[in-house]
Amino acid sequence: MARKRRLRRDFARLREVKGWSPARAFVDAVLLDTGFQALILHRLAHVCVRHRVPILPALCRSLSIALCSIDILPRADIGGGCIIAHGLGIVIGGTAVIGEDCTLLQGVTLGEARFDELDCPLVGDRVTLGARATLLGKITVGDDAVIGAGAVVLQDVPAGRTAVGVPARILG
Repeated sequence: MARKRRLRRDFARLREVKGWSPARAFVDAVLLDTGFQALILHRLAHVCVRHRVPILPALCRSLSIALCSIDILPRADIGGGCIIAHGLGIVIGGTAVIGEDCTLLQGVTLGEARFDELDCPLVGDRVTLGARATLLGKITVGDDAVIGAGAVVLQDVPAGRTAVGVPARILG
């Protein structure tokens, strides 16, 4: 049931951000919004993984890559109210955790720092990840943080702070 609520929250937040009626937002989300379509496929894949349904998670992931150019591994845990804006090129690793009401812009990567380590970032609630931001390894991004466009984050980012640059530095 919690998974169904997450998809509802995704839709409600998308509607709120766009300021559209439910009908217009539904048609746009389901038919045109590749970020929302990728979230639907991910949520289905994630439920299948949790219930040990074979093949379907990989199929959902492949469809998301082919149709949306967004690669979200089925084991990644994404909170409700997520918005993927201009999602082209997004990659979210299998152990990544993204909190509630987060926004991901194009080209964001959440992955392992090394190929032989499976640790991915833990992102708090209401975090904005700017275009082409890259977060690698077992790091934590606190609630209400902002990761600037093009930042490469390799260390923890405290709640409410902004990280920019390569490698990222914390502002303020």
